[in-house]
Parts: sequence; structure tokens; C-alpha cells
Amino acid sequence: MYIYVARQPIVDADRNLVGYELLFRDSLNNVFPRINAHEATSKLVAGSHLHLGFEELIGDAPAFINFPELSLLVRVPELLPKERVVIELLEDIEPGPELVSICQKLKQLGYRIALDDFAYQDAWRSVLPFVDMIKVDIQASTPKQILAIKKLKLDFDIELLAEKVETPEEYEKMRQMGFQYFQGYFFSRPEIIQRRGLNPSQTNLVELLAKLAQPECDFSELNTIIQRDVSLTYKLLRFVNSSFFAHPSDISSIKQALVYLGETELRKFLALIAAANLAQDKPDELLRLSITRARFCELLTSKQEQNHAPAAFLAGLFSLLDAILDQPIDVIMEKIPVSEHIKDAVIHRRGVIAPYLNLALDYERAIWESIPAMSDRLGLADESLPAFYQEAIGWSNALLGSTTESKDVS
Repeated sequence: MYIYVARQPIVDADRNLVGYELLFRDSLNNVFPRINAHEATSKLVAGSHLHLGFEELIGDAPAFINFPELSLLVRVPELLPKERVVIELLEDIEPGPELVSICQKLKQLGYRIALDDFAYQDAWRSVLPFVDMIKVDIQASTPKQILAIKKLKLDFDIELLAEKVETPEEYEKMRQMGFQYFQGYFFSRPEIIQRRGLNPSQTNLVELLAKLAQPECDFSELNTIIQRDVSLTYKLLRFVNSSFFAHPSDISSIKQALVYLGETELRKFLALIAAANLAQDKPDELLRLSITRARFCELLTSKQEQNHAPAAFLAGLFSLLDAILDQPIDVIMEKIPVSEHIKDAVIHRRGVIAPYLNLALDYERAIWESIPAMSDRLGLADESLPAFYQEAIGWSNALLGSTTESKDVS
């Protein structure tokens, strides 16, 4: 599943960026899809805020988002942080007591309100005390209509934004008329942003990865997360009852499994399951490489930095999440509150774990000329690396049956 959002910049009179209008899209085609406005707004809110995050889409700038009447009635704007959005009321909303009440409530909550493609009618005067900005489509408005809207500034504390500005002459004319903000093809066409979204099960797995990356595992929290996913429960119990382990009786509960595995093995196995599920629509070789790299990093680190071996395992596993999730690695790692030494190794290739991760990467890519110097700095004998790598391959091959065989279980 991919999330598509178009954004178009809004600038001030000096052409400094002041915000982005976010527009719903359902593909890379830069056109509004044939769905109703409420559905479009709901999907845009879910995509921009709940899946992608405003920081990734627009940085520190505010988002201007269109809201039809139904979205206002069911209080969709209140799902969004008030400091990050400007609520645009669509032009087909009928002004009246109900709209006044909605706008009054939104203003009390601290939201900013703009009127989109505004065409003045006397009925709007009761709404205007709660409005911060009026957006004027200069292509659809006559000079007389624009002048009438401009005069509203005499009675109300509002700002004016000129939409559909397409030429330098139009920009200069609107600026001379007193418009403070501008938007249109003269500055930039809407830009499509595509990201892979996560379904609820995948979101659960990302939360699990976050817990595993913390310095200490809270078994009760892990138990709660695992219980929410039938597939995850099945895989855990199947693994702990497999031939990898020898115990006198079957383990039949999540808590039993967690206690039996212990923190170190539990971290590794659950991280592998999470990666396997996140990579369901990816080539099997990508998952195999991810698991092999994780184990190889762990083996390399355990010889010199035993305390960092579990973190090196996670760093190796996380280092391929960008390919698995089709998102930039820094964006993914921001969503997983990992310890700084894991984040530094995965994103910046620095810190105590990074040299082992770098060695693993060069080895699997057969960059042989760099291996001797890197091994020497880490106090590792060159001749030990093939054995470590073969062990990592064998370990990943053995584990893949337990972590991926149940892909059909959901």
C-alpha cells in the first residue's frame, strides 16, 4: 500500500515559504481522484499525519488542508495538531449558525481557519470573526469581487492569499493590492510525494521493533503487543517448541515462551519475525540478506565488544529496513526510538557498532581490498571472517523456516 500526497508551497510577499497546501492523490497522476471530498480529506489526514508524519512531508511549515462540511461535522480537524495545520473551509459550505458554532469551537481549541476560493456573500459576515485568512482564486474572480474582499480587512482581522497566481505580472499586481500570501504555478506546481504506508499489522510490528531496541525489555509490554497479532503468537510458540530447543514439555503460552527464551534470544527472534512480516511483498533474498547481515554483525562484535553484540545484531537487521519499507532510513529510524549507538551506526555509520557493520557490508559486497585494514583495526583475524559468514548463512537458513513458513497465517 502506498500513500500519495501532493503539496504546493505558499509564500509571502518576499517569496519566503510560509506553508504548504496538501492535496489528496491516489496515484502518481497529479489530478484529484473521483471520490467525494470527505473521503479525500479523511484519506489525506490519515496519510499525511498518521502514516507519514508532517515532519517528513513539510518540515516545520504549517499544512493547509481542505475540509468539506461533513468532515467538519464529524470533527476530523481535531485529529490534527493545532500548531501544524490551517483548516481550509471549502467554497461549497453553506454559511449559517451551525458553521459559526463549529468555527467558534475550533478557534477556542487554537486552530487557524481559512476560507478557500472565497466569493463574498453577506451571509459570511457571521463567520468572518473566526477566520484568519481568505484565499482568493484570482482566475475565477473579477477585479470588482477582489476589491470587495479586500475591503473586508477594514472590518475583520484577516489576511489575504492570492491563489492561482500564474505569471510575474499577476504576482506583482496582487502584491500591490495588499495580498500578503501567494500560491500558484508561478511559484510551483503541486509536487507528488509517494511513500509506502503500513497496515495495522505492520504498525504493530514497528512498535515491536521499537520495544526490542530499548536497553531493557519489558516482558509485560511485549506480551501485550504479541497478543494483538495471531500470526505473531503462532510463530513464537512454533519456534520455541521447535527442535532448536530441548525442553520436557510443550510451551503453550506467550509468557512461558518469553521467559524460556530469555532476553537476548527473544530480542533476536522477535526482530526476525518482525522483519519477515514487514518484507512479505519483497523478494525472499532481501530477508535472507537482512538476517545473515544481522547475525554476521553479532558474531563480529562478540569477539571484541561482547556487551554490544545484541545491539550490533539489531543494527545489522535495521540497516535494510529502507529497502524493505521503501522509505528513507533516517525517516524509519525516527519512528523507532532506538538507542543512539544503533541509530548512529545505521544512519550515519559512526559510533562503536559502525565499524563492525561497515566490515559486514564490505565483506558481503566482496570489497576485499578494504577487509585487511578494517579487520586489523578491530582486532579480528582475516581467516576468521569466512567461518563467521558461513555460520551466519547457516543460521539464517535454519531460522527462515520458522520465521517465514507461516506467511500464509494472518
